[in-house]
Amino acid sequence: MDMKSRWTWLVPLGLLLVTMAAGEDCKTDKGFNVWLNCRINARKVAAADQVTSSNIADKFKASTHGPVILNATNGTRQEDNAAVSSNSNSLVDQSSASDFVNLALNLSKLSPSTASGNNANSVTVTTSAYALYAAANYHDVLDPAFYNRNREWRRFFLTLGQDVPDTTSSNTSASTDPHANRSGTIVGLKVLLWNGRDITSPRNAKMVNKVFDDALAAAGHAGHAVAQIDVALHGAFADIETRFATLTAAENQRVDEIIDQQVGPLQDLDRISAAAYETLKEELSRRPQLSLGYSAELRDNLGYNQHSVRAVLDWGFNPRLNWTSNAGFDFYDAKDFGRNRSGGSAATELQVRITEDLNRVQPILFSLSGYGQWLTNVNPTYKIQGKLTIPLGQKTGVTLPISVTYASRTDLIQEAHTEAKFGFTFDAAKIAAALLPPGFKRQ
Repeated sequence: MDMKSRWTWLVPLGLLLVTMAAGEDCKTDKGFNVWLNCRINARKVAAADQVTSSNIADKFKASTHGPVILNATNGTRQEDNAAVSSNSNSLVDQSSASDFVNLALNLSKLSPSTASGNNANSVTVTTSAYALYAAANYHDVLDPAFYNRNREWRRFFLTLGQDVPDTTSSNTSASTDPHANRSGTIVGLKVLLWNGRDITSPRNAKMVNKVFDDALAAAGHAGHAVAQIDVALHGAFADIETRFATLTAAENQRVDEIIDQQVGPLQDLDRISAAAYETLKEELSRRPQLSLGYSAELRDNLGYNQHSVRAVLDWGFNPRLNWTSNAGFDFYDAKDFGRNRSGGSAATELQVRITEDLNRVQPILFSLSGYGQWLTNVNPTYKIQGKLTIPLGQKTGVTLPISVTYASRTDLIQEAHTEAKFGFTFDAAKIAAALLPPGFKRQ
């Protein structure tokens, strides 16, 4: 089965999709209607109930896991450490994070900095307020109605972590970078102010309804086709409802012929439903997202604390190309180490999805980013970075980010350097998206 047909279950449109089976294997012990639906599906079409409701989009959002999957793969979910971390694989923060929980583990540098031979390892955990709220209520985070109803909780994200250097010392000389010399505690808060890519957002209701318009019409035609099949069968076999289980081979062949005469609208329904889902992904990928975040790396009195407040904008050009920009205020509390520093920073990133198949939950990504920081008491800092994100399987939620960064200077030393880093990230929402949660059948 191709990947596109895999998604047809996500667009129920008020339909009853039954398991594919050969005509002679259709069960006869559950009544005529069940048997007829099975026979129709055996002719490689989908059986449909009549659709009269106009709120198809609401049914889609409230009764399937489609929103969870779309949100988990919308291209704006940050999986790596916050950019404030000295060992982060990213120069840029993205506007949102996992709806559930994600873990980022960045290991020692592949190539040590020329300014410091002391490598650091870091680990951060990020979770949404929605996940915490669900845990507090002992509720399944994948429950579609609960997920849809509590969309506002999915605007808030909390990060906690630790930067740990290979070795620590009390050296506080002017040539030693406290980022590389002392352990740091990473904390972060993020608020999604404009949630443009969430299908459950009321702002997207008009667009979603428009996408489903053609599917609604196709569902009506399919329902009419099923009704025509029912009428034709009763015309050909007056007692079909009482003896459908004992039809002869010739009579079964006649049943198939009657169904085949109405196969067109039913095939159209499958095609248009799949196309509606693809269009929905395309439209959502273009929606902007805006967030405001605070992050900090805190050290003991032999190191300095770094505080950063950033506005983050994600803007999609298409499902495979996303642009992110950051602008913020940074403050370095040097304590007893030296002079405080404060000023602004800006960063931008262009992320390209190398994997063409949009149904791949964990694609290969390449990003190119730039960063500038202008603080009091020190010269400006400029960085450029290339990063490749490689999935470790499609159902693991684990990715391997590898980055190479050139910097005009380090935090304290006026010396350009290049360093390579790698790590691992894990996103529980991507596992849910890849494995299709219980309660829905794959075709």
